Amino acid sequence: MRILVANKFYWPKGGAERVMFDLNRGYEARGHEVVPFSMRSARNVPSPWAKYFVSEIDFTKPAGPIAKLGAAVRTIYSREAAHSIGALVRAARPQVAHLHNIHHQLSPSIVEALRQEGVPCVQTLHDYKWICPSYLLFTEGQVCERCKGGRFHEAVIHRCIHGSWAASAAAAVEMTVHRVARTLERGIALAVSPSRFLAAKLAEFGVDGERVRVVPNGVDLRELPAASGAGNGFLFAGRLSLEKGVEHLLEAVGLAHGVRLSIAGEGPREEALRRRAQETAPGRVEFLGALSREQVLQRMRAARALVLPSVCYENAPLAALEALGSGVPVIGTRLGGIPEIVRERVNGLVVEPADPKSLAAALEELEQDAAQARRWGENGRAMVAQEYALDRQIESMLAILQEVSSSASR
Repeated sequence: MRILVANKFYWPKGGAERVMFDLNRGYEARGHEVVPFSMRSARNVPSPWAKYFVSEIDFTKPAGPIAKLGAAVRTIYSREAAHSIGALVRAARPQVAHLHNIHHQLSPSIVEALRQEGVPCVQTLHDYKWICPSYLLFTEGQVCERCKGGRFHEAVIHRCIHGSWAASAAAAVEMTVHRVARTLERGIALAVSPSRFLAAKLAEFGVDGERVRVVPNGVDLRELPAASGAGNGFLFAGRLSLEKGVEHLLEAVGLAHGVRLSIAGEGPREEALRRRAQETAPGRVEFLGALSREQVLQRMRAARALVLPSVCYENAPLAALEALGSGVPVIGTRLGGIPEIVRERVNGLVVEPADPKSLAAALEELEQDAAQARRWGENGRAMVAQEYALDRQIESMLAILQEVSSSASR
């Protein structure tokens, strides 16, 4: 098959891009051809199809009112993206399209353009954008489902996008326009959810369950050497933002006797977290800043456990799979897809969100029992090999793409 793969970033920005590039390599290794579509960027992986990419837009950079208005319009419908992907389809003639993160920068305009060109689409859902204007089902410091039933104006009332009324309004209008136009319903044959939790949440919000398939993310154990034994100290690796719950982790470290924590990552809460660490656990928290993936993996293998203190609905965090695949147990919160990966007292511990006392108890238990940490890490690596192998994910995705392509050609 010739597979058109669309994602707004074509460089290893985050977990969604990691999944995309892993799948792309898997498709090509099995004799299929990948035709990418994305934004232009100096950071992009080179591609012979890059001349069809669209201009780059960065919503995090300051912009004037005219530029902001143009960006808002583009989130709803990008004429440039629709035109460019149409030209790409006519040049490459793909049998099927696999979409990843397309909203805002590319916009659902490409879904309609692909439908008009007769290219069937599958989309992997890395977040909650199908049902939530802000992607996260999280606002004002807590889980939020106010937009259920198409009440997207709630995103404006609560300024869910970066605290901005204008950005929130643009996202709410985008969701409303494409819901009324049935853009995703008409243009995407099947949606792929990496977790059972997300699939169930989609159904709660009214998405037809027949259109959703669950395919867990996978990792390649050949890239994850096993830890030599129970490590020392605990690791958090991720964005330093409110929904990740790092404040509660710092409180827990302060309560836990003798526990040390390393924090890998950067984000808007970094300065506040540094101050909080000095207040709650002076001398026991190390901030590592942004690290490369290999550096994070090295830190994982040296840690007693990875900690995911999230207070949002995590979908299917790759960090948990990589830690377990490396033979390192995980402590996570009982939210979203985390409990599907972290099995209580089998490969780690699951605690209630925003509960520093329970989290402190979990940290102390693993700190005091290296043998148990080692057993749970071994169990985690065995689980990943059996249930979350990258080859398994690739084969499942190819079967879905072939199914959709074959159905469209009948």
